[in-house]
Amino acid sequence: MDKISLVTGFDPQYMSSALEDSAHPVTYTLNIKGASDLQTRVIKSKHASVEIPELDIRILPGVNSEDIICDVFGLLCRIETAIQLGPSVEADKKTELLENITCLKEGRCLATLVLTDPSGLSVIMGEADKEVLNT
Repeated sequence: MDKISLVTGFDPQYMSSALEDSAHPVTYTLNIKGASDLQTRVIKSKHASVEIPELDIRILPGVNSEDIICDVFGLLCRIETAIQLGPSVEADKKTELLENITCLKEGRCLATLVLTDPSGLSVIMGEADKEVLNT
């Protein structure tokens, strides 16, 4: 059993079909329309960037980036924590961002989650649109 299926409990055959284009850069786009979308599984490699354009949030990979396996709600919690602890966001902007993330976590707001991975090792399961990028 491979590492991803051991950690997530996903069937390895399902995972291999989900990651069949893993040799190519990929972008996934998920429209967050309500509470049910918050349960969508996200597998983000350390090479991937995450963007929520409506909130003007963009998280780029860095030297300390980690692989993450969680759902959209968990990803929003991680972003929320980074905003709370991060010194680079002004107080007014920080408050607005935290309120918007709370609104998303409660399923009251709409937004778009964009996951771009040049290594092709990331995936958003479910109803996300997938685009394999040309290299």
